[in-house]
Amino acid sequence: MRVRIHAKNLDRDFRLAMYGMAEYAMAKLIPSKRLRDNLEISIHMRKHAESGEAMVDEFADRRRPRSFRVILDQSKMLYNDSGEERSETEVAYEILKTLGHELVHVKQYVRGELSTDRNGLLRYNGVHYDPQNLLEYFDLPYEIEAYGREKGLLIGFLAVWKEIEELL
Repeated sequence: MRVRIHAKNLDRDFRLAMYGMAEYAMAKLIPSKRLRDNLEISIHMRKHAESGEAMVDEFADRRRPRSFRVILDQSKMLYNDSGEERSETEVAYEILKTLGHELVHVKQYVRGELSTDRNGLLRYNGVHYDPQNLLEYFDLPYEIEAYGREKGLLIGFLAVWKEIEELL
């Protein structure tokens, strides 16, 4: 698997943690090493309408995508749901958790569960969903899976990362 991170002024250790999270999450989500070895994931830290988004790369084969872009907007992660400012560590955890969430969507694309049709509409297992509000968004089956797995991926990675950090 080839992972590239595009970000300015990113701390070296945190950049390594992002690479580690990508490797850890994808190993958990896609057990086939052979399949993982053929994936390319570009992670972009930049402004975006949402805190994160995963998409098939524009030049990838739409039927069997192997190249993806993940966008993470750190500015959307500076405050918690109550509007309180997060600490530097909390922001780092939020970025890693959001990365895990978006990598679940990458897994969904790779396995053919999530796809885009010719009009750019998302389909999950062949069904088009068109949420009209935030409540409907959280009921989308592909979001239920992503939100359900993001915290477990973060906790599992942090346990592994603690051991790796001791070696650094």
